[in-house]
Amino acid sequence: MQRSILITCWVRVIAIASACPAVVLAQKGKESTIDQQLANIYNIHSGHAMDSAFRTVQVDANDTARYPALDNLRSFIASMFAWEKNVVKVEWYMSNLQYGPAKAGHYFKVSRAFENANEWVLAEKYARLSIDSAMPYIDKEKIEGEGITPASILASSLTLLTGFLDKQQRYSEAVDILTAKMQYCSKKNAAGLQRLQADMLLKSKRYEEALQVYVGLIKARAAGSAVESKMKEAYAALYDGKQRGFEAYLEEVKANIRKDFSDSIRKSSLKEKAPVFVLRNLEGTEVDLKQYQGKVVVLDFWATWCVPCKASFPAMQMAVDKYAADKNVVFLFIDTWEYTPQAPVAAIKEYLEKKNLRFNVLLDEKSPQTGNCEVVKKYGVDGVPAKFIIDKNGYIRFRLTGFNGTNEEAVTELSEMIELAAKG
Repeated sequence: MQRSILITCWVRVIAIASACPAVVLAQKGKESTIDQQLANIYNIHSGHAMDSAFRTVQVDANDTARYPALDNLRSFIASMFAWEKNVVKVEWYMSNLQYGPAKAGHYFKVSRAFENANEWVLAEKYARLSIDSAMPYIDKEKIEGEGITPASILASSLTLLTGFLDKQQRYSEAVDILTAKMQYCSKKNAAGLQRLQADMLLKSKRYEEALQVYVGLIKARAAGSAVESKMKEAYAALYDGKQRGFEAYLEEVKANIRKDFSDSIRKSSLKEKAPVFVLRNLEGTEVDLKQYQGKVVVLDFWATWCVPCKASFPAMQMAVDKYAADKNVVFLFIDTWEYTPQAPVAAIKEYLEKKNLRFNVLLDEKSPQTGNCEVVKKYGVDGVPAKFIIDKNGYIRFRLTGFNGTNEEAVTELSEMIELAAKG
């Protein structure tokens, strides 16, 4: 009896196994059909039609792997309904979001859609929801299917909400939420948020606080003529309209910063082995950092979308020209953090030619495996422009983030670091 049961069991297993290939193919065909149906919805141009199409797609409610993709589509449809001012449909789709870490990004999209529809109350509501939704996941490195961090989304949502509050002259509210939340944003967004904070303080007539933030931006090398103009406005308001003392005040601030900077680099104990890398240049030739052993190497991480990076380029060209005859000093300009998987080589070449910049540009493109720009990650960069001065023994001796001041000041600071690095 026992033997016959065993035989029967094996027969059933063989029968199921022989059927598996057909079952798998059928399942794959069904999945492919669902994917195509969902993709087709993006080509529809009305909320009602998108809604009808979405409801006909039969998706397994327990298929958690689809949650991010489905939520992307839900927020896309909700954004269409926001543009059409169909609030009920927006709320239905947004209430059905399933993947928590990505909700902040979806709320942000809908906020922008309501902004474009001039529905300011609803735009503000969803901007606040985006901020609140980002907070529980603020330490998460990346959001599945998004390629962006909650900390970056938080920064974008704070900027968006501040714009809404600014239009309504609710400056104190803007200051309060920026002060409370900007500390949780990604470091690469810090300077922009601090400028917003200072501007809102200025409009709130909190002039002394505004001045302090503006001075902090100069110290962080994240200022410029626009910041100095706002500083002058705050200074004049604080001192009864007396602007004549501002230039002396600004020069004193800068002189103190220069002295502190010079003292700090001479006392710097930074000595970290520089991560090695191999990157392509604009002509497609591979460049290995190891080939510059025995030379001082200046790495300048930048991106085509980065305004401060481009503002620093005239000073960097002056530095390149200053050391052009010195074969022991090398400048490498590493393009990174581009929005596209591949670097925009043609656009970079056109920009360099237009601005008469003679830079050796290397391309830190996104890895197909990780989606990260690996070299900028190795160097721990959290904001661009970022410069690293590597000594002749291959050690990082100085690092510098941001750009402000005059071109001459920037070249003087950089030269001081290069000369110290040359001593090893």
